[in-house]
Amino acid sequence: MMDWNKFFQKKICVAVSGGIDSMALLHYLISQRATVGYQLSVVHCEHGIRGNESVSDGLFVQETCQRIGVPCYYFAEDCIRLAKEGKMSVETAAREFRKRCFQTLLDEGKADYVATAHHQGDEAETVLFRLARGAALSGARGMSQESDRMIRPFLTWSRAEITAYAAAQNVAFREDKTNTDVAYTRNKIRHEVLPTLEEAVPGATVNLARFAVLAAEDDELLYELSAPLLSQVKGEWQVAFCEKKPLFTRACLTALKGLGLEKDYTAAHLAAVYRLQSSERGSVAVLPKNIRAEKREKGIVFYRYQPCERSVCAEEKKFSEEGYDGGMYEVNVFSCLPTGAVDEEKVLRIDGDKLPKNAVFRFRKEGDFIARFGGGEKSLKKFFNERKTPVDERARLPLIAEADGHEVYVVCGEEISEKVKVTADSRRILYIKTCKK
Repeated sequence: MMDWNKFFQKKICVAVSGGIDSMALLHYLISQRATVGYQLSVVHCEHGIRGNESVSDGLFVQETCQRIGVPCYYFAEDCIRLAKEGKMSVETAAREFRKRCFQTLLDEGKADYVATAHHQGDEAETVLFRLARGAALSGARGMSQESDRMIRPFLTWSRAEITAYAAAQNVAFREDKTNTDVAYTRNKIRHEVLPTLEEAVPGATVNLARFAVLAAEDDELLYELSAPLLSQVKGEWQVAFCEKKPLFTRACLTALKGLGLEKDYTAAHLAAVYRLQSSERGSVAVLPKNIRAEKREKGIVFYRYQPCERSVCAEEKKFSEEGYDGGMYEVNVFSCLPTGAVDEEKVLRIDGDKLPKNAVFRFRKEGDFIARFGGGEKSLKKFFNERKTPVDERARLPLIAEADGHEVYVVCGEEISEKVKVTADSRRILYIKTCKK
């Protein structure tokens, strides 16, 4: 049950389409307004899907609000065009449009909460739809009566109860013909799947809605138990290694949410992240919205990947003592040890005469290698893995290397090749100082 006391003197904006559910909710909230003591307004989102008919729905809502003295915020958009441009379904485009409208009102302070007319049947449809698409417990939890400043007062009401309430209170409303169009997935579930299931298993709708509540309770507990796996440092989220998949996965979902990814990921993405635990250090899983998951020493680290573009990482440049502006890092070359230089400044010494004439400043390429001290070669990938260098920095660290080959002489700020080391015979010693901007 909703705790109405918390809404005292708050601003509630009701999402009203003009249909029976939302008009009944508007009537209900008006009837409770004096008792609870909240301010009420209405928002209508015209999706541009049904032409003049949907425009008429908007006029009906506006006229109703004017008659009863409730402010009405009106938004209009061509969701068919948005669907084509965004390569998404019209349903998705319309849903995203509504969310933007609601968020605008919340951001502008015109509402503290937005109320929608989702009911028990909607909850059952949501659970059934998500389970059919392969959702786990988190996806099956459905909706809640209050979340993220959205409230759903009718979530425990059946469609029959809403219809009866509207009839008893003589609530006027308009019929949306698209609500019966089974070409839309939700409508097909609502008008064909759920009635058939209800006929075969009486009470199925109520039980599905109840399952959503139980799933939410279990899910919240698992999220709570997963919290100790999480840590956050400088915009990165780390999830400690854990063989208990339900806890590990929820910790990962919390990390993704912290980076702004609350949807668009799939079960396959989460499975790939879980498999990283048994991969070699430095292995990466690519996730939506430029987010990467990388295996490091103590866990899986999530971060937002910034591609190394020309605007960030400069072109290769012939090696000279003028140094190099490498975007994230700046490389300075000195003929004597810089005044006040300390270890933290990562100053490397090389024999300048041993550098080939074709040496350049550049960035990592596939196949790069470096000569080991004591003999042999090591791939740059293995070098970075051993150093535990974060993957997003590997492409940004400037190198001194062959222009047309793969041999690396200096990993700036990190290491030098055996081939350019300083010996007793060295006559021209160069000091390579690398600073992160």
